[in-house]
Amino acid sequence: MPDSLFSDDELSKLKEITELYSLTKTLVFYSEEMDHLETFVPSLNEIKDAQDHLMRVLSVKFGIKEDAPSDYVEINLHKVHSHLYRAAFELLDYIRIYQYDEITKQLEDISNEAIVNAFPSYYSTIKPRIEILFEKIPVYKKEKDIGAPDLSALKGYFEVINEVKEHIKTIKTMKATLIQYDLKKKADEIKKRDEEKSSKRKDYAITFVMLIIAALVGGIVLHYLWPS
Repeated sequence: MPDSLFSDDELSKLKEITELYSLTKTLVFYSEEMDHLETFVPSLNEIKDAQDHLMRVLSVKFGIKEDAPSDYVEINLHKVHSHLYRAAFELLDYIRIYQYDEITKQLEDISNEAIVNAFPSYYSTIKPRIEILFEKIPVYKKEKDIGAPDLSALKGYFEVINEVKEHIKTIKTMKATLIQYDLKKKADEIKKRDEEKSSKRKDYAITFVMLIIAALVGGIVLHYLWPS
């Protein structure tokens, strides 16, 4: 038996497959965190197909399959890589959609005033940065090539999603502060309206008392001026 079951080219391909699998697995975990794993079934099927092709390679290397063509290992390693590559891109596409929706969901019930005053970095830094990141995605998608997969575009796309993920964490962290701001503002507005109503009632009461006093004084004056 040779020192290694795999040639140098095969080991190089396996190293790249391992790196790609690690990235894909990270995306699967993130999709679970987002509670949308059921949406990613096509991607999970791609991962299963990749595992099947890897087992075919190992079946040859361990002598279980003895009648394989000479290019059988090379073809199946390529298919492992292609399936994982497709799975990763599909996961990234799905996650991008859910990230956008998540940002909208987190801020949809928050007033603009609350964001401006309690979370100023959102408009000055976070929102512009997210927009720049999302604008990069079409470039990475254009470079996608299942036939000749290149990890550079995939890694760029992954970095975009990963950075947006951190920005979403920041938004979620600020959510309680933003809600508190709006609740306090609403409470202050109610208090102000109540004070205004109370002030008006006092004004009406004072006016009523003054009218009564004026009537009484007028009656007394008339009595003295024109006694009966």
